[in-house]
Amino acid sequence: MPRLNRQNIDRKTNKPEPKRTEGLTDDLLLNRSEQMRRDDDIIRTPKRTIYDIDYAIKWFIDNEIRPQITAKEQVIPVPTIFSNGEKWDNVRRLGYLRDEKGMLQSPIIMLKRNSVAERDALRTLDANRPQSENVRIYKTRYNERNRYQDDLFPIPLNDPTNSEKVYVVDIPKYVTVEYDMMLWCDFTSQMNSLVDQIMPYGRFAWGNENNKFTTSIGSISFETVNTVGEDRLVRATMPLTVLGTLLSEQEARRSTVRKMYSVKKLSFNQVIDVQEDIFNTTVVPQALLQAQSYVSSGGSVTVSGGTNVDIDANTMSYLTTLSDKTATYSSGTTVTVTALVKINPVTNTIATKNEFNVYINGQYIDKVVYTWTPSDTGNQTIIFDTATLGYTIDPSDVIIINGRWQ
Repeated sequence: MPRLNRQNIDRKTNKPEPKRTEGLTDDLLLNRSEQMRRDDDIIRTPKRTIYDIDYAIKWFIDNEIRPQITAKEQVIPVPTIFSNGEKWDNVRRLGYLRDEKGMLQSPIIMLKRNSVAERDALRTLDANRPQSENVRIYKTRYNERNRYQDDLFPIPLNDPTNSEKVYVVDIPKYVTVEYDMMLWCDFTSQMNSLVDQIMPYGRFAWGNENNKFTTSIGSISFETVNTVGEDRLVRATMPLTVLGTLLSEQEARRSTVRKMYSVKKLSFNQVIDVQEDIFNTTVVPQALLQAQSYVSSGGSVTVSGGTNVDIDANTMSYLTTLSDKTATYSSGTTVTVTALVKINPVTNTIATKNEFNVYINGQYIDKVVYTWTPSDTGNQTIIFDTATLGYTIDPSDVIIINGRWQ
């Protein structure tokens, strides 16, 4: 594991610790916010090595292609081996392969890896550079902070939080692996049959389960070994080009998979203490008006006291938007208004009588002087108590009703 430099001060010499203690690059700085325990995970660190590519190619030949030849009216499966140092030395010196007892190995397929190179087509895309942005993100909604509960037998847990477990995995390195697949047979007819079985799989994805790689077959070269005093042998060399990916458990002294949880946001509720009911008057408290710009920009405030309610932009517009309507004379005690009242967005009921003010010739009229039941379906009829008012309504009077109209 790499040493995490905390940039501590050596109290004996009063000097900071050196930044480089293990190599030519600076030691990693410890960031406690990025430290997540992984010992309880069921997610394994992804890893793909050159051995995985080798195994996938050999597995595909053995289990999918399953090459075979016919000899003496018998079907013989052709085994596939990888060349190690001793086997490859025998092939170079003799041109064929023998077992430990000196028996000629035929028929047989031998795989030899020649080279591994970075894929040229992706260099300009910076896909193979160890940058922090080259990652893939996997999210799981269910985690220990956000557990499911059974509807029939609920488990007494705390309320689930809106949390997601996130795994950040580095982008693998895209490489091109070159192989030589050598085929040995006793007769040319057997070799032709063997090549015919393998050729249709060119440009297929060779591999097993999740390790599958696009594989192309190059130009095939044939050779006949006919040494005096030796067995006759037919050989073919078939080049393979595999487009693979490599990903180790650690790169640049960092794990290629990191666990974290979705970002949490700390927010503070703005509470305004108002003693009266804000939906029972046309007067909007000054403290609420001061927060109007904050609410209009998407925030919300809580009004406590007379009314415990959260004020959002829609509710704020309902409270502050007042308009005037002119009443029409009907009789000495009655006037009508052709308009509809608003719907309260909090209670989903129509505005009440207390949310309107009546003015006759510019003079405010107390609400006990008239009767009126606001409606959102038809004209409004207001009846005045002329005995309390002290005069009757005249057709020339200007009657204005200010309030929350649609």
